[in-house]
Amino acid sequence: MFIRGNAYNAWIEKQLKEECFTQEVENGCHIEVRARERTDADIEVLVCVYTATGQCVAERSQQLPGAEWTVRDALKRGIDQAERIAGGESGRLPCADAHLHEDD
Repeated sequence: MFIRGNAYNAWIEKQLKEECFTQEVENGCHIEVRARERTDADIEVLVCVYTATGQCVAERSQQLPGAEWTVRDALKRGIDQAERIAGGESGRLPCADAHLHEDD
């Protein structure tokens, strides 16, 4: 069970059709990315990263211009962002493959 934050709670208040991607990454973190088209045709993306114990590491939503983005492309962008956060790029989590880069 994940400890959800304000960004997630605000997201679920709007009942819109969405695409969702979830994955457990190598270091045990869970990523969840959701994308949907708003009523004004812009695209919203929700990026969530949780520790193996369900603690929230990051939850953020972003609005992208619908003239430039599709839901599918926005979902891919969000997955990339979530994987980077879960992989330690943000500095808040240990890198999943740190053992391969000890001399870097």
